[in-house]
Amino acid sequence: TIVEEERTVNLQQGTNQVEYAFSGVAVDINSIQFRPIKTPGGVRVINVNYPPGENALFWEVYAEKAGPGVFRISYLIQNLQRSTAYEAVVAKDEKSLNLKAQTMVQNASGEHFASAEILSVIGKPYNGGLQQGESKKIQAFSAADVKFTKKFFFDHSASDQVSLIYEVRNEKSAGLPEVMLPNGKARVYQEDSQGSEAFLGEDWTQETGAGQKLELKLGQAKEVKVKRSIVKRKEEVVKLPIKNHHQTIRYQIENFKDGEVPLTMVEHPGGEWVIDGIDVKEESGERDDIKEKSYSADVKAERIDLDNVRLHVNVPANGREKKKLNVYVRL
Repeated sequence: TIVEEERTVNLQQGTNQVEYAFSGVAVDINSIQFRPIKTPGGVRVINVNYPPGENALFWEVYAEKAGPGVFRISYLIQNLQRSTAYEAVVAKDEKSLNLKAQTMVQNASGEHFASAEILSVIGKPYNGGLQQGESKKIQAFSAADVKFTKKFFFDHSASDQVSLIYEVRNEKSAGLPEVMLPNGKARVYQEDSQGSEAFLGEDWTQETGAGQKLELKLGQAKEVKVKRSIVKRKEEVVKLPIKNHHQTIRYQIENFKDGEVPLTMVEHPGGEWVIDGIDVKEESGERDDIKEKSYSADVKAERIDLDNVRLHVNVPANGREKKKLNVYVRL
């Protein structure tokens, strides 16, 4: 953490020796800077001395005139730490949420700050003291009725379960400060019919810039299930030793909600790959009476990089017939 402080030094005309000691304080001695802000006349720093074995240094300062001079000292200090915590309360109808952010400042540096202005990445500055061993929790911002998107995410390489994500865009129209939001722990609650709040889950967020999406991952989703399997493999010899490998992957999706839901599935093809085609079919029936028919659903393939492709699809509700959606991806 960078610390800046101002001190008044009574200068004599000519050469002055200004001592700066920091015993018991975790200061990076190579980062210390000494700059004149307001002086009675011309002032310049001639040199700096570091006494061996001491947490101190001495500046030789030449002053053209005698009188009090104001100097700014800046340095990097260890163990003065900041963390951010977010709290989201989702409305009962799941159409909006209230989002709060708090900054926690912990002082274990060994320095006492009797009067300080603490500047964080977000929120207004805090003015007050911060003693050694003390912690301060500062409200960074509070936004009400923030619109969000509820999404479902499936990555078979990470888990065989579907993850639930609340997505908020960091922009002023959503009530957010539209500055870089630091990473931090987010706890998510939801209003219930009794007027209290039920805990839904918690997640560590990533840094989110202005206009970017803040994602709150809430663990396993119970409303949507996905089963991935490889139903066909084929090897094609182009010219030895070059071969093409073809496979068809089936995503069997069940949606137990009353309406359609947006689902993102991640596949990791690896190597040089192309998608030959995507077919969507509706499956109904059970055991020996399983039937499939073509279904009109738009599956968007988003190529992330050589090893990752995202498949986006809106999954219809199962309904009383307990229908499933089968997405076949041919690679």
